[in-house]
Amino acid sequence: MDRYTLGKICKFLFHLHYDIRVTGEELLRDKTTHLVLPNHTAYVDPLLLFSEEWWLPIRPLVDERFMRHRFFGHILRKADAVEVPDLEKSVMSREQGAMAAAQLSRIAIDSLAEGKELCFYPSGHVKTVDKEIIGNRRLAYEVCRELPEGVKVVLCRMRGLETSRWSKLQPKKWKWRRTVTMHFENHTEDVRHWAQTLSRREFNEQLEQWYNHVKIGKNLDKSPIKVR
Repeated sequence: MDRYTLGKICKFLFHLHYDIRVTGEELLRDKTTHLVLPNHTAYVDPLLLFSEEWWLPIRPLVDERFMRHRFFGHILRKADAVEVPDLEKSVMSREQGAMAAAQLSRIAIDSLAEGKELCFYPSGHVKTVDKEIIGNRRLAYEVCRELPEGVKVVLCRMRGLETSRWSKLQPKKWKWRRTVTMHFENHTEDVRHWAQTLSRREFNEQLEQWYNHVKIGKNLDKSPIKVR
């Protein structure tokens, strides 16, 4: 079974339980190379993204723990996922950790330069509080500092899974039909500018501000991001 057939099957199964509403998807339908940077609300996020955008040959960067999982690992390998080490739990020195992180950044940059669609989570983990916190993570910052020409950076904000069984937040509530929203926006020029003019922490704060944007009326995704 190829990844496209698997993606269609996953989409059908997920829609039995989730009411998934996608906006901005047209940004991914051009002929450019895309770097998709989503927020991370729950463990099932990557599979939902893969199933909704089954037609896009996007390669997720995935923690080694999930690649070893019998079920998730099979799907992720079909999606041509790039396995990355769990730097927080790996037994390595600070210097080794820095080298491994730098190597991961180089893999991502080289993949994009080769025209490969890529997706990873700037926070590097499922959120444990009611907002996205990236902190001092380096991957998104370093990749955007050396972003190859012709690559479009699309931010993805997901909502609706925060209290599901797949999240780390409490309380967990079971719903037969759960509404999940997935919104895409092009912020290529923004992230290039931030990565060149801001510190790593300040760059991450800009992403956090976008991911944590509070819905007010109908202007959910139209408010500009304030650049310091």
